[in-house]
Amino acid sequence: MAKKQPENKRKVKSDNWRDLPLAEWNCRTFTAYLTSLTAEQFGVDYEPTGGGAKAERWRRELGMMKTAQANYGNAVLKRFIEKCVTEYTPKAEYPYASFSFMYSYMSDKFPKAQAEVAAEQRAEAKRKEDEVEAAEFDAGEYEDWL
Repeated sequence: MAKKQPENKRKVKSDNWRDLPLAEWNCRTFTAYLTSLTAEQFGVDYEPTGGGAKAERWRRELGMMKTAQANYGNAVLKRFIEKCVTEYTPKAEYPYASFSFMYSYMSDKFPKAQAEVAAEQRAEAKRKEDEVEAAEFDAGEYEDWL
């Protein structure tokens, strides 16, 4: 007999980038995220660009995305996509930036994304460290000193 998952423990679909934790994102999640950003920023439907049949373009783009995810991690890849989308200037012939374009011609954004994510992670680690220290602080131990 199959076990039924409780209502509040439903598995989140991999293309639901809003509800799926970033650590669990895969290429499908990143594609859904990029599709949403493209519609929001440029007002067009997303699909990969470049030569070849549409299926070939999707395969090529997903391969690039998987490589970027393996090399940089989810946080940096997400930030890279955000930077590329916000910094891209639409052209009549190219109204949006595809991931293939980003990966090929906007790769200088990866180090910037890495630096930003690393700085945020250091700040978060420092904040957590400060919280632990504050929680461990016992005012009673220092009454005599004050």
